[in-house]
Amino acid sequence: MPPAEANGYPPASPALVPEHAPPLFALKDFLSEASSDANLPQVRIIDVGAMLLGEAEDVWRPLLRRGHCESVVGFEPCAEECERLNSDAASQKSVSSSQSCSFRFLPWALGDGSRGQFRRCSAAMTSSMLEPNIPLLRRFVQLEEVTTVVERSEMETRRLDDLLPDIPGGAADFLKIDVQGGELAVLKGSEKALKDILVVHTEVEFVEMYEHQPLFAEVDQCLRKAGFVFHRFASVHGRPMKPLHFAANPLQPISQQLWADAVYVRDMWELQGYSRSQLLKLALILHEVYHSYDVVLHVLQKYDEDVAKKYLARVLGNQKQ
Repeated sequence: MPPAEANGYPPASPALVPEHAPPLFALKDFLSEASSDANLPQVRIIDVGAMLLGEAEDVWRPLLRRGHCESVVGFEPCAEECERLNSDAASQKSVSSSQSCSFRFLPWALGDGSRGQFRRCSAAMTSSMLEPNIPLLRRFVQLEEVTTVVERSEMETRRLDDLLPDIPGGAADFLKIDVQGGELAVLKGSEKALKDILVVHTEVEFVEMYEHQPLFAEVDQCLRKAGFVFHRFASVHGRPMKPLHFAANPLQPISQQLWADAVYVRDMWELQGYSRSQLLKLALILHEVYHSYDVVLHVLQKYDEDVAKKYLARVLGNQKQ
């Protein structure tokens, strides 16, 4: 859904949006001191609904900035936005000779392989394969204005599982989904891919912002059935119901929560079936992106008890400073 300042202007380039806050310390530096054989592997990322937004940087960008990305494959059905993504990626590589990550953004809508109508909306980031639920959206400040359909086109969705042969390494570690009500369809088309994915970061809705869309409960059930455990909400969003709003910030929610970004970890409690490399990748994502130090400690205990003890001492030492 739209960021707080959605106003019809083009999204900002990655260099202009605020960066995520850094973790207490870099995991790479810690591991180089704590273990002589713990070489951090690089992470493969799939970004479904990859459009650049102006409110904050991509959730995976802290990994990229610190040199931890092997590849980013993105999908964005708005053709001009996809072109912008490829252009920005090319320009970033041209100014950073040390950037070894490969980028590829494709103008496709991911889903369950079905054919449907793609609705281009007045604010591009609200475009969807589903119809905006205008009778509900108009109850809230500045939602109808950014979800009005301005163009319709027939489009066949593609299943992520069918595209794995074209993904670097044939698999991914970190899956981000932001597809305006189509999250469950994407997951249903990703059953094979989910067997290798370590972390899923997906937008979810609590009310039907798009007609007949699956809600958080259905997405949660699907991911739990696939062996994932809910970890946290990375963000939760709402809008004030008309006519009441705060004059200083008309978009500030008063009580009603509408959508969120939910984070899931594969088999977080037991971590069964993880290779040592996957344990380090999981620790890296949770440490650098989400600052989930307690869960990282749990992961490192599975990797190496001595390294985990040193990590605990380092986190506690940083907290005392």
